[in-house]
Amino acid sequence: MNKINPLELYSIETLVPVSSFLNGFAIYTLQDFTKQMEHLEEPHRHDFYSLIIVESGKGSHMIDFANYEIQRKRIFLITYGQVHSWLKLYDVKGYIINFTKSFYNLIYTGNSKIKSDLISLERKPYIDVDKETMADWLQLAELINKEYREEKKQCKELICIYLKAILLKYKRDYNFNFDLVTHKSDRKFMLIQKFNELVNIKFKQWKLPKQYAEELCITSNYLNIIVKKALGQSAGYIIRERIILEAKRLLQSTDLTVSEIGNELGFTDKSNFNKYFKTYVNITPESYRKGRDT
Repeated sequence: MNKINPLELYSIETLVPVSSFLNGFAIYTLQDFTKQMEHLEEPHRHDFYSLIIVESGKGSHMIDFANYEIQRKRIFLITYGQVHSWLKLYDVKGYIINFTKSFYNLIYTGNSKIKSDLISLERKPYIDVDKETMADWLQLAELINKEYREEKKQCKELICIYLKAILLKYKRDYNFNFDLVTHKSDRKFMLIQKFNELVNIKFKQWKLPKQYAEELCITSNYLNIIVKKALGQSAGYIIRERIILEAKRLLQSTDLTVSEIGNELGFTDKSNFNKYFKTYVNITPESYRKGRDT
């Protein structure tokens, strides 16, 4: 089997030819970005977070093998390692804010609600907001942009504080339409948030809902009930989707063998991984890799 070429992994410094005086941070308008993004129409990965604020315009882009519409008053958050490509952009206006974990953690607040791992994107990689809320978003983005352009004393610290504010706002707006927030108890909401965080951390080691339930000190049945009601899918489905997503990323973006990928994902041998992948994707890992490479 021919090995595929790994996807391009971009840093903030190599994404587009814009010099930045801050390590681990850059902001630019969508209008400027569209003038220098031709090389980003191919699937690639980031080693940073990317917050895309679409004030107006339309188009589409791919995030982890799914196409998402770019439309007015929509805000995306792309995380480390996600496979991304720009497909179409028309008359877009807004901002792109790129930042690393290190930059986000430049100022430590000690507040558990402002955590270094930012936010768990368990449902979708974007939020839609109303006109008034978008005005608030643009005001924050413009404050960040102003500090970034003027390069005054303590601008780095102010940008970091504004960035924490904008990510807290994203998290609040992200959860606004989550029925669990308004119709269920805070404890159930926190359990599901913790479950999603655990899945992102432990999916290579833990493949069964009961392992997560034990960590959360609840039964597997109760975990499935609250996850199903909140997210529309069982706990087992959420775990499988995370495993399969990582498998697809590794198959497309690395030249690791299928056996090596299986080991990386915690499978005891290649046959177990092949069977697992084929059960949920309907083709073997080798066939998937060949299909993505053509």
